[in-house]
Amino acid sequence: MVRRKKSLLDDGDAHRFAIATVHAETSQLLGIIEEICRRFPPNDDLHFVRYLLRMIVVETKRTMGPDDP
Repeated sequence: MVRRKKSLLDDGDAHRFAIATVHAETSQLLGIIEEICRRFPPNDDLHFVRYLLRMIVVETKRTMGPDDP
């Protein structure tokens, strides 16, 4: 008998998991980039990357629910 693989997450849980994961990882990258920009100025390339990461962090935080981490 063949067993079908079922997802452990429904579509809402999967979406929240993806957003929370992207938010957490991007926040960590943003912290690293901000530290590099503070220690080794000026770095125009990293300032642009920092800007993009900030936009992602703000947007993912906005889409996360109040009960999400």
